[in-house]
Amino acid sequence: MSDEPAAKASPQGALPRILGLFDATMIVVGSIIGSGIFLKVGNVDKALQAYGFLPILGVWVGVGLVTLCGSLALAELGAMYPHAGGPYLYLREAYGRLPAFLWGWTEFWVVRTGSVGALACATVIYFNELVPLPVWGQAGLAVGIVLGLSAINMFSTRWGATVQNIATVTKVVFLGGLIVLPYAMSQVEPANLQPMWNDAAGGTSSLSFWKAIGVAMIAVLWPYDGWINLGPVAEEIKEPQRNVPRALALGLGIVIVVYCGAILSYHLTLTTSHLADSATVAADVFQRLFGSTGAKIAALGVMCSTFGATNSNMITGPRIYFAIARDGLIPRWVQEIHPQRQTPANAIILQAVWTTILVVFFYCWKDKPKDAFDGLTDSVISAGLIFYSMAVGAVYVLRFKLPDLVRPYKTWGYPVTPALLLIAYAGAFTSQLVEQLQQTVGVVVLIMSGIIYYFLASRR
Repeated sequence: MSDEPAAKASPQGALPRILGLFDATMIVVGSIIGSGIFLKVGNVDKALQAYGFLPILGVWVGVGLVTLCGSLALAELGAMYPHAGGPYLYLREAYGRLPAFLWGWTEFWVVRTGSVGALACATVIYFNELVPLPVWGQAGLAVGIVLGLSAINMFSTRWGATVQNIATVTKVVFLGGLIVLPYAMSQVEPANLQPMWNDAAGGTSSLSFWKAIGVAMIAVLWPYDGWINLGPVAEEIKEPQRNVPRALALGLGIVIVVYCGAILSYHLTLTTSHLADSATVAADVFQRLFGSTGAKIAALGVMCSTFGATNSNMITGPRIYFAIARDGLIPRWVQEIHPQRQTPANAIILQAVWTTILVVFFYCWKDKPKDAFDGLTDSVISAGLIFYSMAVGAVYVLRFKLPDLVRPYKTWGYPVTPALLLIAYAGAFTSQLVEQLQQTVGVVVLIMSGIIYYFLASRR
């Protein structure tokens, strides 16, 4: 039994610890498994189909293991600083207030709100497979999802966690069916995995191979995005020194196993060339198994997955803005806790408003809902590569600055495991610069504008 104080006994200005290990694990799994395993598979296969199945599977496994390495570092930091804000706190303690503020600044303007918007768009894309809507109707539904989930989480953290738990369990069950059913119904074709490795395409000795790896890795980073989301809610987790590391390890382990199973199932059911040209791989698999009805079932399953991931980001984002407001770098009203609901209501409202603006903007700017989704996800990854690396690097900095500080959990494999993520992310950022220069430059400009705001705010 935990000795954490009850919600009513929480000190003024603190969020109540009401989330257990299962809740925390579901936040990790729910934050990561969303749209990417359904909407980014074609990007990976298109980049690597010339080289065989093993490089395709290798990218999914490799990015998963790299992400796990990063989560081990975040577990140490989360156990040290079990308070709202997560990476914002880690960056503040390691590098100072300015880099920490820039993290929160970018989270609000791009990363968190962009993730919420992208996932809401993904939910609508698959809803449109069931009930066709005009573009304005799809935009309205995406906004409705954002506002509806905001209202739930503003009303009760427990309600938000319950929605998360149900959605996460459902999506894992759906993915389990996606993995198992092709075998159970004898619809697998091992010949689809050939060639396992195509030496004729050049292999590891070819520059084009490594360029393709970089492109594929960028695509897979989105399906694994969200692994950093547990830190912002650490203040509301019971026994955070124990449960934060456990939830991160358990959550990432589940995700890696599920993703590898899904990729294998996709390729045993459909050819690599089919997958490379498909934007709805889950629907294609279920259509082969069950006909047109199967495609509708798949749409419901994917909707549940993206809906849950939307909610997970809805939970975590406001805690970051809440922490920044505590430091006085944004208006103090953002940190106000609802007196009855005990939720960061103002921060939730702020996030909902800007996310709504982003969704409407991208729907007006892009020709297709899928293009709106891709535009939002590309922006998120560009910014995430910079600040996720800094958050993981904080482990090294704090080991040097504060060697005697109590660490309830220490990073397994230190100093090697955090370095693996940093090296991988440096490679991915280089690929991003080559492939999406304008997108990356735009993110850098946004970060620079945050520096201007910071110094203006500091003078007040």
